Amino acid sequence: MDINELMLTPMRQRHLYEIHSWRYEGEYAFYNWPESPEPPVRPDAFAEGICLAALDADGRVAGHFHFGEDARIPTAENYDYVPGYADIGLGLRPDLCGHGYGSAFVQLGLDYARAQLYAQRFRLSVAAFNRRAIKTYQRCGFDIVAQVTNAYFKNQFFIMTLE
Repeated sequence: MDINELMLTPMRQRHLYEIHSWRYEGEYAFYNWPESPEPPVRPDAFAEGICLAALDADGRVAGHFHFGEDARIPTAENYDYVPGYADIGLGLRPDLCGHGYGSAFVQLGLDYARAQLYAQRFRLSVAAFNRRAIKTYQRCGFDIVAQVTNAYFKNQFFIMTLE
């Protein structure tokens, strides 16, 4: 698969159903959505940020991006999310993980945000156990700036920024 051939499109309900069916294995199962007939997404979720599906040549969702405050995680420490950063959340389809697509996929989202949102500084959060993603983000220029506790799951996350 060529990441540069992915088409970014506004997230639709059908894309959410596809993402909801994704199943990561091992420690990455943390990222699985709960098994239920419906994706656990509020009806107004699309109005609070920019949600994009990255579609492959067959029209399947290869990944997704979310820009805005909803990309932030709630922290037990009430982390101070300083203004001036574009918050980004993202995910890559499980069968594409671990095959070297990560950096190009992250870059696709950053390029979109620079061109369409005029963003220059970025911030994301990543589970501290996810060394594979952390290395990918570091290759893209992100630095760890804080370690926090997710207020819901009680596990450790890193806040990373790209200046």
